[in-house]
Amino acid sequence: MRHYPKISIVTVNFNGSKYLEETILSVLNQNYPNLEYIIIDGGSNDGSLEIIKKYESRLSYWISEKDEGQYHAVQKGFEKATGDIMAWINSDDLYAPNAFYGVAQIFEEFSHVKWLMGIPREYNEQGVMMSRITLPWGRWSKHRYYTYDFQFIQQESSFWKRELWETAGSKMNLDYKYAGDMELWSRFFRHEKLYTTIATFAGFRYNSQNQRSIEFRQAYLQECVNVIKNEIKQMPIIKRLGYFFLRGLGLIFGIFFFYDVPILNLIFPLLFNIPRPINYDFTKMKFVHKNLLVKLPPLFLWNRQVHKKMFKK
Repeated sequence: MRHYPKISIVTVNFNGSKYLEETILSVLNQNYPNLEYIIIDGGSNDGSLEIIKKYESRLSYWISEKDEGQYHAVQKGFEKATGDIMAWINSDDLYAPNAFYGVAQIFEEFSHVKWLMGIPREYNEQGVMMSRITLPWGRWSKHRYYTYDFQFIQQESSFWKRELWETAGSKMNLDYKYAGDMELWSRFFRHEKLYTTIATFAGFRYNSQNQRSIEFRQAYLQECVNVIKNEIKQMPIIKRLGYFFLRGLGLIFGIFFFYDVPILNLIFPLLFNIPRPINYDFTKMKFVHKNLLVKLPPLFLWNRQVHKKMFKK
């Protein structure tokens, strides 16, 4: 019998009734057998409570009361969470179908993976998924992060093991109003690598009304910069100098990586210690640490459809 680790998902909401039900259903419709779903509402008065109550029999916990902001709400949710795997999603974003099964499978198959992100995706206001961010861009390491190359580790696509949360302090830093996620990543990077898989787990939704991430974008980015500056200040002078020079090397070799120039694209991941992506092998029906991305079109030779990857077998 297959083991399904408990996944704890926290949704935070304040007057987000327009998209809240879609977000809730994107979690519940996963039909994942070991799900703990928690909703923290900040005292909404726009109809959100009626939506939450509609699904309360399927929730592990929910509350509606005034809080001190988004990250205080996230903290309250995680204090109630008991799962082996943790994540949070805001009340206008969406999980992709069956994402939790992929998350669980990767964490089960790769014991060294404690922090995982799917390929970052985005939704427009009508809920149409967009794929602007692709590999190799969507792979991060602490070296990329500490050289200010942080845009964007997508929060809604990120999952982590409870042990990492506990090692990193089991808390959100409430000093940050907009970039509490980035501050959490800075503490995660002290202990573990961030692995990216080619699977799609979730997406960020853009909408036209009162979206904090759009309205306060510059304030968010400034807080991100402050997070990194504060992290670097704690390092010995030798490490600080190392990141100064690494940032310059990144500007030189990054072009080969981001434009995926063969052979030369190997230099940047080595310099920045970027983990290999977790791909999926359809012949073995399992996730693997191999480069299986299809780049060249298949050919039809000797009455067979063949592809470059097939010649290696």
